[in-house]
Amino acid sequence: MSLSGQDGTNVKTKRAVTAATGPAGRYLDLVSARIRAIRADLPQLTAMGEAMAAPMLAGGRFFVPAIAKFWPSEISGRAGGFMGMNHDPHQKPSKKNDVAYIALPRPGAWNPREDAALMRLMRSKAQVFVNGRPEELEAMGTSCRVAAFTGGAPADAGLYGTESRRPLAELRPFDQYVRGWMALGEMIGACTRHGRMPAIYMSVWLEGALARNASLVEHHNLSEPWTAPFLHRDVYIPPLAPGYCGGSFLDIAEGHLGTLQGQVPLLAKAGRWMAEARRNGRRVWVVAVGHSYPKILEIPDKGDYPVEWGYSFSDLRKAIPRDLADGDVAVHMGYAPVNVPVIERLLKRGVRLVHTSPYGRPATLTDHKNLLWLDLPWRPADASVDVPGYGVRILPMSSTCHTMAYFALMAEMAEAMGWT
Repeated sequence: MSLSGQDGTNVKTKRAVTAATGPAGRYLDLVSARIRAIRADLPQLTAMGEAMAAPMLAGGRFFVPAIAKFWPSEISGRAGGFMGMNHDPHQKPSKKNDVAYIALPRPGAWNPREDAALMRLMRSKAQVFVNGRPEELEAMGTSCRVAAFTGGAPADAGLYGTESRRPLAELRPFDQYVRGWMALGEMIGACTRHGRMPAIYMSVWLEGALARNASLVEHHNLSEPWTAPFLHRDVYIPPLAPGYCGGSFLDIAEGHLGTLQGQVPLLAKAGRWMAEARRNGRRVWVVAVGHSYPKILEIPDKGDYPVEWGYSFSDLRKAIPRDLADGDVAVHMGYAPVNVPVIERLLKRGVRLVHTSPYGRPATLTDHKNLLWLDLPWRPADASVDVPGYGVRILPMSSTCHTMAYFALMAEMAEAMGWT
């Protein structure tokens, strides 16, 4: 088994597992190392944010092309994210003040030179910013025209693997989420230092959000679709210091990591449940309620991935298949308040449930042999970073928390299955 250190290099380690750390603990230690590496790169992400802000302040348009298919889902329509992104299918990034912010697919199964959409983007006049590592576009040679990279973890960094998937508990998605949002946070900060504030979505899980968001849409009867401006017309926010937005997001993520590190025994038990179900021919069903799972995993339609993924439903009645039964395992990382009666019915059917919600465990949810409650306390409504003087928080945290928890579970499952 190989571990990846802060610098992305792999070092061989013994396979001895202790009850105090175990596979989940080791994976979370690697996440801690990634956080240190990201923190060291904060000045680079601040510079990237400033570079993205400049063309938008000059009247540019903001695009998120689907080079990596998960990225538009992750960035678009998010609580704490931009309202004024360009979603018009008839418009493409083409002008010198257009910003195209892309993420890169998994290396190995993807050749950038054969990606027609990427090649068209590189030939355009738009300013291209990449959530990824420069090495992942080396094959493009001189045709690679990128304004800035976020950097990130190598694709082979992580723990365990199967014949069709290595690493199984990977680190690259963690970096993609954290660095990707931190760069956008630093872009917001740069805009405030120039006297402007991007229009940010208020989570629809909050009272009054629908009316507030609708009030920013420029509605008329001359054309469609109707959109919000990228920048507020006349809203002033005190300038945010360089590094504030990205650094605050990283601090919050590190706090959630600490919460997970305190639950390693629970993660270990959940992983054993998952392995037992797979060995016995039962189902392991996973749902991470948010915007981009399981797209980021790029699971082939006919691939032998160790678990099944369901659609991102908060409602357990829709999220968990009705035919899950005794011996099956469901992992549901939720978004909404907890529905205790539905959980009780699942447990009565014999389903082993690993569940979490940012709203916390209600007092009416009693202990049960088939229930593991995972404390994953990102803020209800997702957006996490306060902007003094602005009524809406920025930068959603759910995907980052899901990533840490999910891959810690996969590390435990892999160890229990004997995968190396």
